[in-house]
Amino acid sequence: MSLLTILYIVLAVIIAFMVAFFQYFYKNKYRNAGNILLAILRFFAVFTLLLLLINPKIKSQQLIETLPTLNVVVDNSSSIAYTKQGDKITKLVEELKNNTTINKKFDVNYYVLTDDLYKQDTFSFDNSKTNILKALQTLASFNRENIAPTILITDGNQTYGSSYEFYKSNQQLYPVAVGDTLNYDDLKINQINVNSYTSLTNKFPVEVFLEYDGNETINKILTVKQRNNVVFKKQIEFSNQDNSHKILFHLPANTVGMQNYKCTISTLENEKNTINNVKNFSVEVIDEQAKILIVSDINHPDISMLKRSIESNKQRKVFVENNLSKKLQLKDYQLVILYQPTKKFTKIFNTIKDSSTNLFVITGTQTDWDFLNASQQFFTKNKINKNENYSAVFNPSYDEFITEDIGFNDFYPLEDYFGEVTFSVPYKTILYQSISSYSTENPLLVTFTDNNRRGAVLFGENSWKWRMFTNVEQQSFEKFDIFFNKLIQYLSSNKRSNQLEITYKPFIYNNNDIIIGAQFFDATYTFDSSASLLLTLTNKTTKEIKKLPFTLKNNAFEVVLNNLNPGNYNFMVSVDKHNLSKRGNFTVSQYDIEQQFVTANTSDLRKIANASEGNFFYINETDRLLTDLLSDKRYVSVQKSTEKIVSLIEWKWLLSMIILFFSLEWFIRKYRGLI
Repeated sequence: MSLLTILYIVLAVIIAFMVAFFQYFYKNKYRNAGNILLAILRFFAVFTLLLLLINPKIKSQQLIETLPTLNVVVDNSSSIAYTKQGDKITKLVEELKNNTTINKKFDVNYYVLTDDLYKQDTFSFDNSKTNILKALQTLASFNRENIAPTILITDGNQTYGSSYEFYKSNQQLYPVAVGDTLNYDDLKINQINVNSYTSLTNKFPVEVFLEYDGNETINKILTVKQRNNVVFKKQIEFSNQDNSHKILFHLPANTVGMQNYKCTISTLENEKNTINNVKNFSVEVIDEQAKILIVSDINHPDISMLKRSIESNKQRKVFVENNLSKKLQLKDYQLVILYQPTKKFTKIFNTIKDSSTNLFVITGTQTDWDFLNASQQFFTKNKINKNENYSAVFNPSYDEFITEDIGFNDFYPLEDYFGEVTFSVPYKTILYQSISSYSTENPLLVTFTDNNRRGAVLFGENSWKWRMFTNVEQQSFEKFDIFFNKLIQYLSSNKRSNQLEITYKPFIYNNNDIIIGAQFFDATYTFDSSASLLLTLTNKTTKEIKKLPFTLKNNAFEVVLNNLNPGNYNFMVSVDKHNLSKRGNFTVSQYDIEQQFVTANTSDLRKIANASEGNFFYINETDRLLTDLLSDKRYVSVQKSTEKIVSLIEWKWLLSMIILFFSLEWFIRKYRGLI
C-alpha cells in the first residue's frame, strides 16, 4: 500500500472515532456499558464504510504447483495395421490414461504421428505417410516449461523426409518399438528407370534394379507384361554375396500412345512382404521427333547439359556444331540454339535472317555484345565491361505454356555482363534477375515472338549448375528436365497447335495426389484466365462418373484428385461456352509404401533414445516403462509463487459486516428505547 492510502486509513479511523464519540459520549451524562457497546458498533460501521470508499489494494502471495508435461506420440500409419500392432498400441495408451499415479505426476498430452504432428488421442492406423523427424521437431518447438520425456510409440519406419537417425532432442525420448523385430528373407524390385517418351518403331531402354536379402542361393524369374502378353523374361541368380542386380533390356515401341507395363520378380517361399515384388511403369510412344541444333564456338559444360537435358525426352535429337564456317541447312531443324555468339557467328546470323527459324540465344561472359546487338533485331543490351552474378526469381504470371517454380531461388547464380536489356518485339519473362538478394524487373529468361518465329534468351552462363543442383536436392534430374523441355517444346513449334492444352501423369500410385493441369487460349492464343473448365472423370471398371470444376492457379487451371481407388480412368476436359474438349487417361496403381516395412527399425530408435538420455522399450515392456517414468527423479512438480493484487471492494463479507454493525446498533437502540 502507498503512503497516501495509509494516511487515508488513519483519517478514516479518526473520523469513525469522532462520529462514535459525539454520538454517545459528547455532553452525555450517562456513560454505561451499553453506550460503550453502541459506540464500538458505530465506530466499526463507519470505519468499514469509509474503508470501502478508500478501496485500498492488498497484495497476496499464491503458490501454484505445475506438473511436468508428458507427451505421448503414436504412429498412426497403415504399417501399424498391416503388421497387426494396432490393438497393442491402443491397450498401452489406455493403460496410460487409466493409470492414476501417472496422471497425478504428469500432465499427459496425446498426439498422432503421420506426415506431421496432430493433437489426438484416438487412432485409425490408416495414414500412408510417416515423417518422424518433422513430428519431433514440431514437438520441440512448443517451448513448454518443465517438460518430461516423450513416449514415441512407433515401428520406427519413416516413408519420407530427412532421416531422424541423428536427431538429438532437448527432452528425453522413450521410444516404444512395435512390430516384428526378426529379419526375413526378402526379394524386391528397388527401382525402375525408363524414359517418359519414345518414338514409334524405336526400342526404348528399361533398367530394373533388384535386391535380395537372404543367405540361400536362389534362381528367380523377372517378367515384364503388357496387358496379358509377356514382352520380357529372364532368370536371375541371387546369393548372399551377389545380392543385387541391374537388369538392362530394350522393349519395342510399336503402338502410338500411352503404353503400360507390369514388372514382376518371383516371390520367395514364405516371403513376408510380397508387395515390393511388383512395380508398374509406363511410356508414351510419339510418332515424331524434333531436331535441335546447338551452335557454339567454345567448349563449355552448358553444352553438354543442354544436350543431355533435351535428349532426356526421346522425341528430340540434339546436334552440336562447332564449325561456324560450315553452311547449315537450318530448315532441317525445328530450333537453333546459339551459345554465346561472337563475330564468328556472322554467317549463321545471315542464314537466320533469310529464314524463319526459331532460335534460343544463351549469353555469357564470352559473348560479343557489340556484334550480337548489330546482328539481330529482337533485343539489345547496353552492357558495361563488368561481370555480374544473376540469381533467378520465378514469374508465376508467365502464361505462354504451363510451367512451375522448381526452386529457382535456391539455384546458383548465372554470370553475364552487367547492363540494361531492351526488346523491340513482344516478349514475356519467365525468370527475373536478382542481384545480391535484391529482386529486379530485369529479365533473366524470356520468350519472344516475331511474326511466325519464336525465340528465347537466357542472359547468363553456367546453367549446368542448375541441373546438377536439382539432382543433388531431388536425387533426380527430372524436375529440371521437365521445365527445360517445356521451354524447348514451345520453341520448337512455329505456332500453338491447340487452344486447350492439358498436362498430367499417366501412371500414379494411389497414395499420391493426382494433378491434372490445363490452359485455355482464346482466338489470338492469349491465355484466358476467365474461362470455365470442367473435368469429367470415368472409372473404366465401375463406370462411375465424377464432374469437377478446375480452379485457377497462377497461369494455369488445376484439379487435384485424391483417394481414388486403384484402376484405370478416362477423363475429358471441356471448356464452357466453347465446343472444345480434350481427353486423356491414367492408371492408379495399388501401392502403399507403409506396407513395404514388415520389421521395426529398432536401430534408429535406440540411437535417438541414447542421444536424448532416454530409454528404449518394446511394446511388451509396459511395466518397465511406467516404473522408469515414476521412479525418475528428474521429473518433479514445480511450485511457483505468484503475487496477486486484490481490491478491498471485492471482499463481499466486508459489506456484510457493515450491514451487521448498523443492524446491531439499531436493534440495541430500539431495545433500550433510544429510538
